Amino acid sequence: MMKNIKFTSSMLVALITVMTSCSKEENPLDNEQYIKQVFIVGANQSNNEGLSTVKLPYGKTADEEQVAYVAVGTGGSKSIDRNITVTLAEAGIEMVTRYNYLYRFGTDIRYQMLAPTLYAIPQKNVQVNSGDTYGTLPVYVKTAGLHCDSLYAVTVKIASVSEPNYISIRKIDTVLMLSFALSNAYSGSYQAQGKSYKFNAGLTDTTSVGLIRTMKATDYRTVRFYHLTTPESVVNAVESGVKVRIEDNNTLTVTPWGSLAITAGGGTYNPATRVFDLWYNYTVAGVTLQFKGKFTRSEG
Repeated sequence: MMKNIKFTSSMLVALITVMTSCSKEENPLDNEQYIKQVFIVGANQSNNEGLSTVKLPYGKTADEEQVAYVAVGTGGSKSIDRNITVTLAEAGIEMVTRYNYLYRFGTDIRYQMLAPTLYAIPQKNVQVNSGDTYGTLPVYVKTAGLHCDSLYAVTVKIASVSEPNYISIRKIDTVLMLSFALSNAYSGSYQAQGKSYKFNAGLTDTTSVGLIRTMKATDYRTVRFYHLTTPESVVNAVESGVKVRIEDNNTLTVTPWGSLAITAGGGTYNPATRVFDLWYNYTVAGVTLQFKGKFTRSEG
């Protein structure tokens, strides 16, 4: 009988011990599962060598600044439980040189560092608040004088973090090559419909045009497209580029971008429907022709 009591008591103690252990077992998700690290959003070096392109409008004046943002993110399975400060620094030309070496060949346009007089990063510290996953920092860019066919870049890197014992700097994805896609209120993709024919010969001997065309921003109020069905490549810009300036009253001034022999041109732009109605005269081998067409915006 005494042995049974002792055995029962031992089993009870063991059971209580097991139940106590189970009740104290922690849920793995309550704790951080990964190393807490900071990185620059878009600086993925395994994808395009850390290049990130942002859309910026052309400025109306030389001193007008447009704003791009650099975002610093925090990695881990849990949000940070305190405010941290990440300090950025300019990263220099090395990343741009490497990108050009890896991805730009032959006649490709190469990236160049944006001149220091054309951008400013007045605040180098990015604060990521407790419970948040990222913070942002503004980069101010003067876009008015930038060439539409050039490629510009600003490079930044993570220099330090305020609490390195709590959160570390990721070894990769911490250097960003920030580039710019320049735009204006008129640039974008358009459905082009038009005809080209001998001038003063009526609508005889016509060539119809119907295709998607890109109106590329060249400054605050000017766009460029390619003549008729010329392939949209920068190498064709000099011979086949057509420049359209939208005036304050929405009339159009049409001129050649390069050597295309445009002798006259005009039309109107409807900002409500985002449609260009334009025409221009041009000469080929001494013969004057006219193109008349409608360009309807095909994207938002």
